[in-house]
Amino acid sequence: MKKIRFIFTSVLIPVILIFSSLSSAFAATYFSDGNFTFMKNGDGTITITEYKLKDGNMVVPEKIFGDTVVAVKMMAFYQNDYIVSASFPDTLTSIGDAAFYEASNLQSVVIPENCLNVGIGALQNCPSLKNVEIKSQLTEIKDQVFYNCSSLETIEIPSTVESIGSFAFSDCTSLKSITIPKATTSIASNAFRNCPNLTLYVYKDSYAQQYAEENNINFEIIPEYKIGDVDMNGIVNVSDATLIQYYASSIKDLSDYQLSLADVNGDGVVNVLDATQIQRILVGFE
Repeated sequence: MKKIRFIFTSVLIPVILIFSSLSSAFAATYFSDGNFTFMKNGDGTITITEYKLKDGNMVVPEKIFGDTVVAVKMMAFYQNDYIVSASFPDTLTSIGDAAFYEASNLQSVVIPENCLNVGIGALQNCPSLKNVEIKSQLTEIKDQVFYNCSSLETIEIPSTVESIGSFAFSDCTSLKSITIPKATTSIASNAFRNCPNLTLYVYKDSYAQQYAEENNINFEIIPEYKIGDVDMNGIVNVSDATLIQYYASSIKDLSDYQLSLADVNGDGVVNVLDATQIQRILVGFE
């Protein structure tokens, strides 16, 4: 039922979700700290249900009255015209369905590293949204998450994403580029409907390449580089070690693909040990 209720976006979603929200409201007790309305879960944690301020930069705290914030409820920021940017604590694990539906002035969102659920239509119809940073290892981009985000030009999908749902990026008319991870093995045929400017960056002979060919979507093959070639110039040298040091010192960000190249010692962590490994190789110690 969830996959159906979001298809008729302009009429059906508000009616059904408001009904669902009102139904659950009778069974819950709500509290407020002046900034947020929230409900307490059975384990003592907190789910945010509403933002009460007119300050455009919404920062959800890790704790409210000593209790840990772990979730954002369905429709929590529905049609909120004040929020311009949204950030969440690392304790957050879930953002509910249609959480930011029609938040007209929302421009940027940071999804924290432990948030493994971003609900159906969570950022749907946010026409001002331009910047989305996904820090978590999501395995799924659910149906209509970014539907009709007409200002979104690019987004970095985590390397862990296995599937992209129906209408996930449909009508993102400004969308120019997305890199599809090797892990992705399922993409809905309408996931990128009406994205006229889009180029998919895919790996050779991957599922994503096959998908792009079958759906007549522009694509480019991502070149394969050697481990250690972090700057992807075809040569492993001291500049790659320097890039890793900059990343380890939080001076420079690396893409997911660059991070895979930077893990020279194969321990799953990119740090100065990888830079040292490159230096040892260059001087003949390895």
